[in-house]
Amino acid sequence: MYWDSDAGKWTGDDVPDFEATKPPSYVPPEGAKAQDAIGGADPFIMQMDGKAWLYAPSGLVDGPLPTHYEPAESVVENYLYDQQSSPTIERIAGPWNRENPSLSEVFPFQVTTYRLTEHHTAGGMSRTLPYLSELQPEFFVEVSPELAELRGLTNGGYATLVSARTAIEAKVLVTERIRPIRLRGGQVVHQIGMPYHWSYSGISTGDSANDLLGIVLDANTHIQEDKVSTADIQPGRRPRGPELLEYVEAFLDFYARGSLDESAVLPTVEEITGRPPNSFRDWAHANVDRFAAPAGA
Repeated sequence: MYWDSDAGKWTGDDVPDFEATKPPSYVPPEGAKAQDAIGGADPFIMQMDGKAWLYAPSGLVDGPLPTHYEPAESVVENYLYDQQSSPTIERIAGPWNRENPSLSEVFPFQVTTYRLTEHHTAGGMSRTLPYLSELQPEFFVEVSPELAELRGLTNGGYATLVSARTAIEAKVLVTERIRPIRLRGGQVVHQIGMPYHWSYSGISTGDSANDLLGIVLDANTHIQEDKVSTADIQPGRRPRGPELLEYVEAFLDFYARGSLDESAVLPTVEEITGRPPNSFRDWAHANVDRFAAPAGA
């Protein structure tokens, strides 16, 4: 955006936050109010000085310059910096909030969450309204045809998603909307799309996407990072009751703690990954501490 002196107005792809005809040479007179108090060189009215900021000089825990970090749970390395995720993340220790290690063979798929057009604001409003429940009747996840083939998932069938915290189930929508991404070096990232807003109560019920996610907080706003996570996905429905927790523990024991009793995890690891279970032995012993519950938790 620039000042067009011939046209006598600001011109470009954006619009100024004040009158388009106010020239950059305008200086507010003393006692000016409202729009008249904004100088022609101070168009960024969301900032107290009216200037564009390339960095935050104060007030941020992780400032002053913006940078890129991978999420707390990511299947790819940070290609920009050696620091994988933000060092200022607020973590809540507890056996219910175990964190999936990044770059993990155990949880190899990136999960992204989102709302749907047919949903209204949040789950409490969406799944209690008959018309919206009719439009979106059950919890589902979206996967690519490639991931469906890799994991043996069937369109319209059930799948179980597993994290270090729990397992949830959802119907499967196989769609080309969700596409694998090939990164530098040849790594292929498979994504799982997981809409919000289902839970145990309401007209349209189902497992809650939030149950799968961990709780890590932004250091400035203390808002939960619940738009992205990692998981494994397997065909079929999850166990019920106490068997659900036993299943998750068996899953972690097999993968991460070095227990190679494959019969405790169904479908078997070889069926899930296409690789013999012994190929995980070195990884499991190297990462056992990352899954252990914090002392005193």
